[in-house]
This record gives sequence, structure tokens and C-alpha cells, in this order.
Amino acid sequence: MRSGRITGAVTAAVAAALLAGCGASGPTPQVWTDEMCTAVLPFVRTAVGTPEAGSGTDERLRAISDYLGRTTTALDRTLGDLDRLGPAPVDDGEALTARLAGGLGEVRSAFSGARGRVDALDPADPAAAERDLPAALDPVARLGSATDPLNQVTGDPELAAAFRTSATCGELTRLAGTTPTDPPNGPGVASPNGVDGEGGGR
Repeated sequence: MRSGRITGAVTAAVAAALLAGCGASGPTPQVWTDEMCTAVLPFVRTAVGTPEAGSGTDERLRAISDYLGRTTTALDRTLGDLDRLGPAPVDDGEALTARLAGGLGEVRSAFSGARGRVDALDPADPAAAERDLPAALDPVARLGSATDPLNQVTGDPELAAAFRTSATCGELTRLAGTTPTDPPNGPGVASPNGVDGEGGGR
């Protein structure tokens, strides 16, 4: 009986070790891609929200500043979620994920920088504020021609296939196509995070 109990305990320990090993293997490319899109989606949803245009310069500046602040905060959450998700489970996954995060970090810097410029405009001088607003928004406007951070993902065959079959990634692509093109009195913003077309590619 004692031998049987020992054998049972050893078997249970081995099974537990095997199960633990399976859990440590990390997500599949499909699961990782879906969770990556889940992390990025709140930012895109925030970015496609058009700033409310007020009747006066002061109201417009506040609305645009609030919009830029919301997108920056959403990107902070996205970057935190991606960091917790960890590297993509593909060859060169760590470098790929680092490039993705770096690209999104550049997008965040553009929104944050634009907000700082907008906040520096003087609503007490409406003519000057209206004149200088396009230049203040230029960091965001230039994102339309920037490299799409998601190209880092869709450039990998395994992740690209997972992207195409993910409902969340499909929603991400759909929303990116509805991004507002003209913030109030500002230059066009074709795609706040550079996402455009199938799988975020161009």
C-alpha cells in the first residue's frame, strides 16, 4: 500500500510538472495576434472619435486638446497591455514585438507633442491661434505617411494569417478606415496610428 501511495504521488507530481510546462509555453500565434489587436483596438476607437467643434476658438482648442489627451492615454494603456502580453510566439518574435511597441510609442509621442503645442496656443489671440493651429497639429498629420507599426505583425506569415482570421483584428481594420480626416481647423489625419487596409498593411 505504501509503495502504491508513493507511486501515485510521483505520478501526480509528473503530471503537474507536465501541465505546468504546457502552461509556460505561451500563447499560439493566433491567440497572441488576437490579444495584440485587443490591446490596440481601444486606441483606434478613441482616435476615430471626432473632437467636438465649438463656436469659439477657446472651445475648439479645448476640444482638440481633450481629444489628443484621450488618444495619448489610450495608447498608454495599449503599450502596457502589449508589454504584459509579451513577445510574439514566432521566429524573431522579441525583436518584432519591440519594433511594434516602438512604432506605437512614436505615435504616442506625436499625439502628446501635438497636445503640448495646442495647449501653448493663446485663445485670447484668436487670429494667431487659428493661424498656428495647423502647425501645432502637424506631428499627428504626418502620421498618415508614417510606417504602420502593425506592418511589423502582418509582415510575418504566421501572424498575418492569424490577423486575417481574427474578428478583433477585422474590427481594428474596419475602424481604421473610418478615421476622421479633418479635425476642427486642423490638417488631415488620414490614419492616427498608421493602420490602413487589410491587416494594417498598405
